[in-house]
Amino acid sequence: MVQRGFSFISPVLLGLALAVVLGVFAPHLTVGPHFNEVLIFAAGAAAAVLVLRLLVQREHRVALQLVVSEIVRENTSPEVAAMRIVEALCISQGWDVALKWEVNVVEKRLEFCSAWSAPGRRTEGLIQESMELKLNSGVGLPGKAWADGHAVWITNLAATPLGAHTQVALRAGMVSGCAVPVRVGNSVLAVLEFYCHFCLRENREAMAAIETVAVSLGQMLASSNERGRAEKLHREQEILLDSVADGICGLDANGLISFANPAAARLVGASLASLTGKPVHALLHGNGAASGPKTSQCGEDCMLLRATSRLKTTACQDTFLRADGSSFPVDYVLTPILDSGRFSGSVLSFRDISQRYALDRLKDEFVSTVSHELRTPLTSIRGALGLLSSGILGDVNDKAANLLRIAMTNSDRLVRLINDILDLERIQSGRERLAFRPVQLAQIVRQAIDGMAPVAEAAGVQLIHDTTRVEIEADADRLLQVMTNLLSNAVKFSPPNSTISVMLRPGPDGATLSVIDNGRGIPADKLESVFGRFQQVDASDSRQKGGTGLGLAICRTIVQQHSGRIWAERNPVRGTTFYVFLPYQPEAADFSPSLPLLL
Repeated sequence: MVQRGFSFISPVLLGLALAVVLGVFAPHLTVGPHFNEVLIFAAGAAAAVLVLRLLVQREHRVALQLVVSEIVRENTSPEVAAMRIVEALCISQGWDVALKWEVNVVEKRLEFCSAWSAPGRRTEGLIQESMELKLNSGVGLPGKAWADGHAVWITNLAATPLGAHTQVALRAGMVSGCAVPVRVGNSVLAVLEFYCHFCLRENREAMAAIETVAVSLGQMLASSNERGRAEKLHREQEILLDSVADGICGLDANGLISFANPAAARLVGASLASLTGKPVHALLHGNGAASGPKTSQCGEDCMLLRATSRLKTTACQDTFLRADGSSFPVDYVLTPILDSGRFSGSVLSFRDISQRYALDRLKDEFVSTVSHELRTPLTSIRGALGLLSSGILGDVNDKAANLLRIAMTNSDRLVRLINDILDLERIQSGRERLAFRPVQLAQIVRQAIDGMAPVAEAAGVQLIHDTTRVEIEADADRLLQVMTNLLSNAVKFSPPNSTISVMLRPGPDGATLSVIDNGRGIPADKLESVFGRFQQVDASDSRQKGGTGLGLAICRTIVQQHSGRIWAERNPVRGTTFYVFLPYQPEAADFSPSLPLLL
């Protein structure tokens, strides 16, 4: 009945219409009463058959929906489930062959995906030729359904050819065809194409069944695509974590390791399975102090222990323990994870810096050589040049005096360079511990200005400062060195008859000190690089203005040791302002030296 419904539904409707006409004109006909009874019976039978036909179609659609729901619930692959759904639809509606086309979003065309055919229909040629096709929008029955965005039903393919693909279906003996887009929202994921070898007219129930299946199939494909994307992202993350040389551990809110990458297990000498669920502090610091280049005394003030509950990123150098009890120095960064503003854990990344410590030892040996082998003969050279230029050993002509002056200037510059290198190395190596005590910043500023007053007067520059009083915990001698370097730079690059201002501004967490000059200014692309070693705004500055290019690097190192920050900004009109932020209570233990100075 399902497959041949088209063959009797039209005669039934015709008979019903004829019965109604005869019923209207029956009173005017001279026919016996039995004829009227026959007409009434025929009309009722036709109506009953039509109602039965509609009920059967509705029942088949409901049954098809149940079958589709059952297939979707089964744990089969999306492709197998899709073909089982298409098979159920074809059997229910009487289609001989079904083709599934997927939308290639990148190339904007349809590509053959899979097919189903009824046994004994000789549809292999149609399927084989379809495998080699790629249809553009509007081409063929599926291309038209994709372009129109809704189902397309053609009762007679011979009367409405839609291109070469339709001709292939005609050669396979197909008479009627249908194509319906499989969409999710406004996005078309695929197109289903159906053919049969007899004339199958479009009807509402059949179209509703096809569209219902297309909706279910679209939801299943969308869910499969989402799972595929999630699995792909998960695989990419695993590959990324496995490829990183740094150890990475995910911690929960209690400091327990929830996941770790292979590098983390390799660095601590343990298996991945043994790391999960372990407290990160007990794992990496053990129950006592670790020994090594940077000894970590564990206790309530342990940096790693405190950082696991902090809401800010912590970067530090420390010493971690391996599973066998040995230790190794590390650089680590602990970053909190905030879920809707709520602390839910953190991510720990660390790397072994044993090789860096080996380079530090080589550097220390070289610096020691510089100190003992270069500074002593350089001092002798400087003294000899001084004696020659003073005239004690006899008068010299003007040309020789000029050469002596150049030699003394360069020897002085070389002495300053060596002293700055040694000074920076001592600060960064931690051999000179900071002596923190309460200090008045205004007093430090006053001392620096008094010390720079002769140089400023010689350059025709005026130094001024405000009277704001701010007390912080700091090393007074090191802050005086920072202020002296900043004022020295400002004086060097300020024009005569200009003013250099020093301002103090207290804040909720610390004080900000600013040194404002009216010099030529620093280009925007060099506001950060000037704090590097041996950096000058202009390569000629070291010859014309003097200096070694290490002053600002020393300033940044000292400020970082005070848990502060130093930066530069261009003034709106002319000149540059150097800012130094210093907290009221610096966390000296949190300071991590920068990379070692490689000479």
